[in-house]
Formats: sequence, C-alpha cells, structure tokens
Amino acid sequence: MRALGEDAVLDAARRLAEAERTRTPIRQLSLQYPEMTIEDAYAVQRAWVADKLAGGRTLRGRKIGLTSRVMQRAVSISEPDYGALFDDMFFDDGATVPHGRFIRPRVEVELAFVLGRPLKGPGATVFDVLNATDYVIPAIEILDARVQMSDPETFNEAALRFLAG
Repeated sequence: MRALGEDAVLDAARRLAEAERTRTPIRQLSLQYPEMTIEDAYAVQRAWVADKLAGGRTLRGRKIGLTSRVMQRAVSISEPDYGALFDDMFFDDGATVPHGRFIRPRVEVELAFVLGRPLKGPGATVFDVLNATDYVIPAIEILDARVQMSDPETFNEAALRFLAG
C-alpha cells in the first residue's frame, strides 16, 4: 500500500537524479519520509525510469538484486528487489569504465541471464525463465550509492548520547 503522494514520489525521483548528476549523495529517503513503503519505493523507481527514458536513455534489461537471504537480512528486507538496466550501464570487455561518473563504486560478481524470448509475470516460474533464457554469462555489477550510507544527523545525535553516558 502506498503512503506517499505523487508530489513526494516525483520529488524523491528528482532528488535521486540530481544526486547521480552531481555525484553528491542525498539523505536516505526513508528518513525524510518515514511512512514510505516498498510500494512507494517502486513508485519512485518508476518515476526515475520514466525520467531517464524521456531523457533519451534506452532500457536494455532488468535486474534482480538481494537474492540471498544473508544479504536480505543485512538490509532488513524479506524478498529480492528489482530494477532497470539502461544502455549506458553496459561496458564491453576491455572497455574503460568512467570512474568519475560514480559516487562510491563497489563491484559484485553476478550471473547475467540473456533472454532470447520475452518473459512475462506475475506467475513466471523457474521453468519459464529457463525456457526464455538464451544463455547465462558472468557479469560484474558496479554498485553506486545515491543516498548516504548513514544519516549524519542521527549518527551525531547517537554519538553524543553515547558520549554523555
């Protein structure tokens, strides 16, 4: 169920785009909008994707993240998340990755499922995925942070309380 209005969703998407453009992380959205739900987060993502497409970017694929239970527990979620992959997110073997476009890059080794046929859901099964898959290849995902990893305001208050005893 969504808790945020359309103005808040569009503002959050705009701020994330600005963070990417200026390479300056913003405060965590859930701290600004404590009532924010997972549905709100995906609404922000849809608005962000629409903005990218309107700006001329091409959608080349989708990604599923946080598929392991260990990683889900680490970030306090109970299911994988998903997102969009745009044309400028792909680099050929041997290409130079432009480090300056990232805020705080990290890499993860992943498996990329290259589909030969469309895959539709909900209700898609593992067999549907296998039947739609042309091949699977190793890939490196470059992660970047558009939001601050910890809130400086909250951290400072907690540190002061700790020091005061």
